[in-house]
Amino acid sequence: MNFTKQTSRPSFLKSKKATLLLLVLGILTLAVSLYNLLQEGDGKYAKGILVIGHAGSGFFSPINPYNPLPANSMASIVQAMEEDGADGVEVDVHVSQDGVPILYHDTSLETMSEGTGMIEQLPAAEVVGLKYKGGILYDLFHDERLVTLEAVLQRFQTYPELPYLHIDVRNHDATRNTFYAQSVLQLLRQYKYPQEKIAFIYPNADILHAIREQEPQAILFLDAGDDFEVTVQEALNQKLDGVTANGKKVNKEQVQRARQQGLQIMLFGGKSGSSIRKMLEMEPNGIQVNNMKRMRALVGE
Repeated sequence: MNFTKQTSRPSFLKSKKATLLLLVLGILTLAVSLYNLLQEGDGKYAKGILVIGHAGSGFFSPINPYNPLPANSMASIVQAMEEDGADGVEVDVHVSQDGVPILYHDTSLETMSEGTGMIEQLPAAEVVGLKYKGGILYDLFHDERLVTLEAVLQRFQTYPELPYLHIDVRNHDATRNTFYAQSVLQLLRQYKYPQEKIAFIYPNADILHAIREQEPQAILFLDAGDDFEVTVQEALNQKLDGVTANGKKVNKEQVQRARQQGLQIMLFGGKSGSSIRKMLEMEPNGIQVNNMKRMRALVGE
């Protein structure tokens, strides 16, 4: 039996460790920034490819680029749209128990915020304003909280032109499909958002059809899993408009074949210049990208 007295680590050692961590991060970020500046941004790729911010400016990232902003946060969306030159953003939208569309990526609040439970099982008053969390590496550099889709639409109203808005549906109860569709579409109509600039994305066609029942002109994308070809065939069978896919899991021939069959193809991912170039060379309709500045440099103005 061990009766050794447990002692806590002195606070100055904790502070020293945090300072060292931030110093190393700063050096790595500077090195990567210099590397990216030296890379050629020649704008040779097709300018018709939409540049879409993936959950705003992307997800938490320690390097290349360093991103301390939570996905779907207001600061992340503003960064993509107002600083990095996105054509639009992809956001993940839940609908609260009382019908309020709220931006958040994960299924459970525990994983990325100070809250607990699922948004669809909670009233909006218990969700909106919850602080995001991602660990000390990120939380020291932001004070972001969960926001409603309406708050984002209000921000977009100040723009000279409304951006593209890709809504990644977050709904885990099929009995709420119609309720979800009505809640989101009612808000979009309230702000007179043009249907041609909105796309709804989900891996199952059922809720997409529920959206189309409420809005016949809705643009619907089936989210591909590991089998792009199966998803393409399903999208064609279900008379959907397009497919979204991880850029690492498809090739140019597959993308071009799907486009020739009348589908729009939206790829997602990409932080490094090489990964973004690879997706651009596939010539999709657009890319939901995690490194907006790099992609914007490659496609030009």
